[in-house]
Amino acid sequence: MSDMFPDAVARYAPRQGGLGGFQRLRGVWRWALQSLALPTLDLLAAQISILLVLMVLPVPLRDAPELRLGWNLPLAAALGAALLACHRLLGLYDTTGHGALERLRLRVIGAVVAPCVAVTILVAFDFASTPPLQVIILACVAAGAIGLLLEALICPLLIRNGAWGSPALVVGSGPAAAALAERLLRQPELGLHPIGFAADRVPGEIAMPVANLGTVAEAARIHGSRAVAVIAMTSEVASGEIARLPFQRVIAVPESGNLPTLRVNFRSLGGDLGLEVSNLSQAALQQRLKRALELLITIPIFLAALPVIGVLVVLIKMISPGPAIYVQRRVGLHGRPVAVLKLRTMHTDAERLLADLLARDPAAREEWDRYMKLARDPRVLPGIGDFLRRSSLDELPQLWNVLRGDLSLVGPRPFPDYHVARFGSDFQQLRMSVKPGVTGLWQIAERSNADLRRQEALDTFYIQNWSLWLDLYIVLRTVPAVLCARGAR
Repeated sequence: MSDMFPDAVARYAPRQGGLGGFQRLRGVWRWALQSLALPTLDLLAAQISILLVLMVLPVPLRDAPELRLGWNLPLAAALGAALLACHRLLGLYDTTGHGALERLRLRVIGAVVAPCVAVTILVAFDFASTPPLQVIILACVAAGAIGLLLEALICPLLIRNGAWGSPALVVGSGPAAAALAERLLRQPELGLHPIGFAADRVPGEIAMPVANLGTVAEAARIHGSRAVAVIAMTSEVASGEIARLPFQRVIAVPESGNLPTLRVNFRSLGGDLGLEVSNLSQAALQQRLKRALELLITIPIFLAALPVIGVLVVLIKMISPGPAIYVQRRVGLHGRPVAVLKLRTMHTDAERLLADLLARDPAAREEWDRYMKLARDPRVLPGIGDFLRRSSLDELPQLWNVLRGDLSLVGPRPFPDYHVARFGSDFQQLRMSVKPGVTGLWQIAERSNADLRRQEALDTFYIQNWSLWLDLYIVLRTVPAVLCARGAR
């Protein structure tokens, strides 16, 4: 660490300027967006939720004296204030360094706590027309869901206008720093926008994806009051000097290796820093809760999907003779074979068609070896086959596999034997320690665009970081991913 920036602290001038270069009007606009957008959306969500709850209330409650006018000003004020207070205390209005999963968790916690705060406000101010408790609870739950949706819609706008997160300065110039800068550039939703890097020694053989802002002391003098210093912890970095970096905020990113990154608790062990990791994917209680929640979600979806499946079966039979639903053996929990149901999207002689194509087309063979998929697959039924695969409607019968317990609603993708055999033995064992799922990280991140290496990385991350929060996040993200058909083949 001392070799990287030996005199950064000594040369750091107390006079700190702003980030500079921004026009005053644009700066005011960004400040207004960053400071007011999310609180305003929460107030809007509170008012929309009250209207929705009043619309769906049973008649006896709707005719209560305090709700007879169709609007309740004390409830509107109390719910809005409760959401603002909870979200401010939970840190939801600080968009720097919080991923989407963490923000989802905090919003759910806010929706749970907000009714208590709202009731406290109503009682404290002794409003005569306090609405029933069930109305307050329903309004808070609805406000949480609406607020989550509004945030998802406005987040891209805030990112484009530089009003999401903070500028980040990558400290260091080695391979780890370059990889860190690339990750931050690829994931602007994390709220750390690299504006450059700073290091006292810059090795010429390392290409950094961001601009060189000089030494650490020079960069801190110009950017220290506004930018967040992000440093990749490597064996060359002495952890004891991180706190002495001349920046108001410093984020140290350790080389985690195969450690989980979502379920880590920090422990102070007599001056040492300890990381506590829990393996929730093997916890019996967590698995029972997962099963209960997936049944709660799957049963109504399956019942609603039955007419759709019936129509698709008729259409498939009109285009191609043979069974409309076929069974494919996939590798399940502990390596046991699972009979996975799917709507047929291929010709009945699909295996012969594939073998013929791979034998005569080297480019198709290379694509198949890398992805185990083909962008132009001769096996797919004309018209309806491509539509079913892109919309994932061919996987609707797998909801029956979830009800039977063969699959989970969320998990690693169920692969056939020949696909699993392409992975290393260690990853095969890790993969077979959990049930495959109808949807998962592969569905919302890459779908069919992921090669074998990326598939292994996604499944490893899911298994090692599994939690009910992660499953909920994936379920919520699956709907837009399927509707947009991103990466589907």
